[in-house]
Amino acid sequence: MSNGIETKTKAPRVNAHRTPAGGSIKNHPNLKDVAEAFISEGIVSGKFRPGAKVDQDEVAGILGISRLPVREALIELAQKGFVTAVPRRGAFVADLGVDDIEDHFEILSMAFALTSRRAAKNLSAEQLVDLRSIHGEIEASDDPVVRGALNREFNATINHAGCSSRLLSILGFLSGALPGSYYMSAPAWAATEAVFRGQMLAALEAHDADAAALVATEHLRACAKVTIEELHARGYWTSRPEDDRGTAARTSQGV
Repeated sequence: MSNGIETKTKAPRVNAHRTPAGGSIKNHPNLKDVAEAFISEGIVSGKFRPGAKVDQDEVAGILGISRLPVREALIELAQKGFVTAVPRRGAFVADLGVDDIEDHFEILSMAFALTSRRAAKNLSAEQLVDLRSIHGEIEASDDPVVRGALNREFNATINHAGCSSRLLSILGFLSGALPGSYYMSAPAWAATEAVFRGQMLAALEAHDADAAALVATEHLRACAKVTIEELHARGYWTSRPEDDRGTAARTSQGV
């Protein structure tokens, strides 16, 4: 799951299917993806708590698969920051501090501001019409899955108009990380995206590069705030968020 900063080629808008955690996996072409979805959704939902060990045998048993695809999934999730892999001990759910979340979105804001600045200059009239249409469809939909898919399409249009291949790669890596998934699970996600999507559209239609970059920066900082508030509300930290800056327990690094 990403935080809406989509970097890949735009997919059809009806592509809203997700494999449910613990659901049937018959005919699924990639068991590693099934295991990755199950574990990542367990982490984001809070079923797997920060610092807890991910039991490969247990996951394999629940899904009815061998340990190999589970191990492959954990390697992938370690690269995305969902788990920390410790040699000879196993994989543990990432334990994030407030500073981790703020730093993630601040770095992402720098990249997206650059993208938005370029897009304001590069987007064609046809692309702007398409963005306005997507925005309208999102506002008219009551389906959260459809709204999420359309929101990713909106951002993908901007990114492809303003990104070099190198910047797309950086955004792709950052957008797949754990903080973005926590953000997308927050109830305030949709309202936050609606506010900044409208502001971004206005800046792009005016071809105002400075305004677009500012909206991008404020947007991602708002994402950080929403994410921290959501995790605090869930009891992710035992003290207030401002007291947890830099104090989250860290498991030794290693893959």
